[in-house]
Amino acid sequence: MATQKHLDAFCAQLTQEYRDLFANDPEYAFSAAHITPEDLARKMTLGLDSGSANKDGAGVKRTCKHFGIPYTYKAIRAFLNAE
Repeated sequence: MATQKHLDAFCAQLTQEYRDLFANDPEYAFSAAHITPEDLARKMTLGLDSGSANKDGAGVKRTCKHFGIPYTYKAIRAFLNAE
């Protein structure tokens, strides 16, 4: 089970990354028109924790880089579940 501290930190950083991507990357235009960065970040964070989300994408990649964790499902889940 993920710790709330790490879930919150990952989600907050991912929200920042999505805000930037929504504003500056045309590949995120569809998402920007249908969901807020906050809602997408929460959905992705919970999905990554449960194993139901796809990590591929600039937002998750940037977030992993920010925290210095490898861009793998195993490393993301380890970070989310760290004490």
